Amino acid sequence: MNAKFLYLLILFCFMLGLWNCKDLPPTAGIPVKSNSANLTGTVLALATSSPLTNVMVYLALTNKTDSMMTGSDGAFHFQVDLSSGEAQSALLTVRKHGYVTDFQNLIVTGDTSFIIQLGTDLSTSAVVSGTVRDSATLYPLRNATVLLSLPGWVDSMITGIDGKFQLTADLVDRDSLPVTLTAFKSGYVTTKVNVTIHKGQVTNLGNVLMRLDVKSTVGQISARVVDNQSGLPVTNASILLTCPLKVDSTHSATDGSFNFTIDLAGLSSVSGTLNITKSGYKPASYSFTVSAGQIITGDIPLDRDTSTGVRDSTATGSAHSIAFISMSTDQISVYGVGGIESTILTWEVRDSLGFPIDYDHRDTVTFALSGAPVSGGAYVSPASAMTNSSGRVSTTVNSGTVSGVIQFTATLRRNSDGVIIQSTPVMITVNAGLPDQNHFTIGATQFNFAGYDWVNHTNGILVQVGDTFSNPVKVGTAVYFHSTGGVIDASGFTDATSHAFVTLYSGNPRPIDPVHGKGFAWVSATTMGRNNVTVADSELILFSGISQVPVDSVSVSSFTVPARGASAPVYFVVEDENHNPLSPGTHITVSLQYTPPPNSQINLIVDGDVNVTLGDYLFRGAGTTRFSFRVVDQTIGGVPSTIPATVIITVTSPNGDPPPVKISGTIG
Repeated sequence: MNAKFLYLLILFCFMLGLWNCKDLPPTAGIPVKSNSANLTGTVLALATSSPLTNVMVYLALTNKTDSMMTGSDGAFHFQVDLSSGEAQSALLTVRKHGYVTDFQNLIVTGDTSFIIQLGTDLSTSAVVSGTVRDSATLYPLRNATVLLSLPGWVDSMITGIDGKFQLTADLVDRDSLPVTLTAFKSGYVTTKVNVTIHKGQVTNLGNVLMRLDVKSTVGQISARVVDNQSGLPVTNASILLTCPLKVDSTHSATDGSFNFTIDLAGLSSVSGTLNITKSGYKPASYSFTVSAGQIITGDIPLDRDTSTGVRDSTATGSAHSIAFISMSTDQISVYGVGGIESTILTWEVRDSLGFPIDYDHRDTVTFALSGAPVSGGAYVSPASAMTNSSGRVSTTVNSGTVSGVIQFTATLRRNSDGVIIQSTPVMITVNAGLPDQNHFTIGATQFNFAGYDWVNHTNGILVQVGDTFSNPVKVGTAVYFHSTGGVIDASGFTDATSHAFVTLYSGNPRPIDPVHGKGFAWVSATTMGRNNVTVADSELILFSGISQVPVDSVSVSSFTVPARGASAPVYFVVEDENHNPLSPGTHITVSLQYTPPPNSQINLIVDGDVNVTLGDYLFRGAGTTRFSFRVVDQTIGGVPSTIPATVIITVTSPNGDPPPVKISGTIG
């Protein structure tokens, strides 16, 4: 019995062991379906490909809507619940003031990423652009924050390695608006620029200069990477900064420049190293020591690496085309007016496959200018240069004393066979300087217009604005207007011919001048010249009233003409109710009516002011408000008997037609 029980116990344990050894499904190594999906993306400006800050991104799902705002990197991120196991339909809406809204219809099944580019909507907006630069070195400043402040709205962005910024303002129903642009960066004094922007226009501020704050606890390194052989800028070199307080990296801009900001956190100075690498060049390492409130500047040369360079067997081909890469600004000011007087242009020489030529195929590029500013001293320096290891070459265009458009071309004569290769021309605008008082003139379509007794009669007012060199000022220079009578457009903006036009409207207040009396108003125009000096001019305008020929102004009530003679002069007045001249185009006629005896040869006339058309007169006097005539008997032998006659004075005028005045008399 005991043996049988022991046997059963052993059999049970054996079966239990077999069950425990059964293969079970593994719990690791097999992908587990996620119950959520990540939607990530970056919003870029279509024109510049730079990240857009403060963009509202909305994700509308079947059962909810989520939203977020992009930061300085333009990035956004949403998480979508897929726990139901089914794909979700979604609508992604990307919206920012001054840009065209973008819509993306999605079927969300898993992680998805986007690159969304927004185009500028200039129908209700204006664009402000420029480059933030160090005021001492003129190198572009990266990581500078630029704010654009409008009433009720602030937009911002952070500059990249080229220091460029572009901000868009939605003006809604305004044609123009004064705004404030603020640029700030650690270690620099905050810079503010006040500018008036206009709907549908791009306002390029050129260089926004920032001055180092010597009282700050921040040290700056702002230098330039150059080719040690040619001295030309080295673009897109990698620079790594290492010091006890900071590790940072960047790339050199198109002019070879770069900058770092180090907060010394109370230390008087800090030391570190810069490690610079670039394909085709030998790596370089430089030590530095920077103090609080100090900026380290200079050129850092790189030596070409010929030992590892690619040779002809696998290298690029010879020069085939010249491609324009960039310019620091496309608008420069004439020399000596305090604006930006030069721009740096960069070209890239490429082979037949579109690759930049390498060091082994380097060649000399010659630069040429044409256009009116060249006669005023505009020039390019250097006039020729050799391409660097990246196939690039740069030069600087400097303005002269004449405004206009410069056409710029780059030409290469290929060393191998003498073939001439020329770039597509690039246009650079040389804007004139600031308004000058001696070249600022106001005028009017009419100095006298029918406006005293009417509403909304119009008169054109213009100003001609020149700079100290007698050139037109920059297109879009603002001029502000004021009138002591009626209503006038508040501001006008100069065109390419240096003129700004506005409209003067008749109405209240009816003008009255303390010197010239009723009907006279002063229209003034004002702008700002060099050193914030006010530049202004004004013009006297007459708002003339209703036409009249006062009967009591006629010197006689009747006239007599002796045989073969003439009457005494008859004087009369044509004026408005304020005794001022009528507006230009007023026509005054004096005619004689009589009935000649039968079978007579009578010749009677009126002479003097009998057919007068008024010009643009301001003041009363002979020929403007006072006139005269005589009745003359030119009949041979005289009239045989006394003839009754009537003189009729008729006026037709933009100021209205008064009743004719009749004067009776006798002839003979």
